[in-house]
Parts: sequence; structure tokens; C-alpha cells
Amino acid sequence: MTAPVRLDVFSDYLCPWCYNAAVRLREIQQAYGDRVRVHWRTFPLIPDEQPDRRVTQKTRDGWQRIGAEEPRACFAPPEVDAPLPSSSIPALTAAKCAEQQGEAAFERFHARLFAALFHDHLDIARPDVLRTLARETGLDLARFEADYAGEAYEAVLRDCAEGAAWFGVSGLPTVILNEKLSLVGAVPVERYRLLIDWILAGEPGGVIPLAPETERTPVGQSAVGARETG
Repeated sequence: MTAPVRLDVFSDYLCPWCYNAAVRLREIQQAYGDRVRVHWRTFPLIPDEQPDRRVTQKTRDGWQRIGAEEPRACFAPPEVDAPLPSSSIPALTAAKCAEQQGEAAFERFHARLFAALFHDHLDIARPDVLRTLARETGLDLARFEADYAGEAYEAVLRDCAEGAAWFGVSGLPTVILNEKLSLVGAVPVERYRLLIDWILAGEPGGVIPLAPETERTPVGQSAVGARETG
């Protein structure tokens, strides 16, 4: 039996493109089942505190445009001058806490974080908001709070360091397939399927299948973002 295809997804809950990618990757998980394994990795867009971040007309227009590309993502246009989260770190740390409670718990909390910001306009940098979301999604709150005060933050930093140093992540979302092929951006579901099917088939021909309008490129060269693995 062919080993499942590993997808390392470097993402941030403040990134609207990552929301679209999350919806599409959920479809991939449902379609492929145990033939794929999705590992959500943290890569903060705003690693430091930036107080007084506010919605601008550009923010509002951007969310509407990005949301129109993926109707299954529940975007709602925010009011201009509404507050925005001051840092990526709290939500990413909370997601690491949810991960410690199992795959199902993580999936619930992960989806709720995106909707909390992009639909409900909640400040997911606030600890009280994160606790409320943890309670809503059925997490063990005492364990969640203990992990949040413990090593979860270090796990966020490790993901970020590995993403930058090992995988060369510089844009979000970035999906690394089997630690050697990268897809940057919220690409269509068909693009994920194309590469997953090729890997599951044993990488026939040693040539990465690309979208019809692009050239096919040998493994190890850059077009899709292939990387040498040794």
C-alpha cells in the first residue's frame, strides 16, 4: 500500500488566503481520507504586537475579493475602522493547544478561529476570546489553559523556524507535499489533486504535472516549487 501523502501547511489565522486554502484542503481530506495526512504548521504574519490595527477600506475590499474566490469560506465585510488583532501569536498558540487534544478537537477549533475573525469579527488575539472559542468547540478548558501557559508558544516558534530555514517559506499559505514540492497561495482544489494523484501513482515519468497552460518540469527544478531532498 502506498504511504499517505504528507501535506505540511504553513498558515496564519490572520491571513484571508489561508482561510480559502483551509476550506479547499478540508475538501481534499474528505475526498482522499487516509491517503493524505495534513499537518497544519504555524507561520505568523504579525509576530510582534502591533497595537491599534484597524480595518481600512483596502482591508474591507480585500476580504470581499478573496471571499468571492471561495464561497464556502464564510467572509463578512468588516466595518471600516473596526479593530483588528494586534498579533498572530495568540491564535497560533491556541491552535497548538487544541492540537494537543486530538485531531477532531483541533479541526473544530481551527475552523472556528478562521470564522471568528473573518465572519464574526472577533479579536482572536485576546485570551478571553480564545478561551470562549475553546469552550464553544468542546475543548478541555483546564488543559487548554495549562498548555497555553506552557510549551505551546515554543511549538509556534519551532514551526516558523523550520518553515523559513528548511522549506524556504516566504509567503502564505504554503503547502509542502512530501517535504519536497511546494504550492504557494490558495490554489484551486484541482491543483492539489493533480500533485497528490501523481505522488500516489508513484511519480510516473519523474516529471511534475503542472496546470495545462504551464510547462512540465523535471523533479528537483523549480516551477511548482520543487526542492532537492538529498
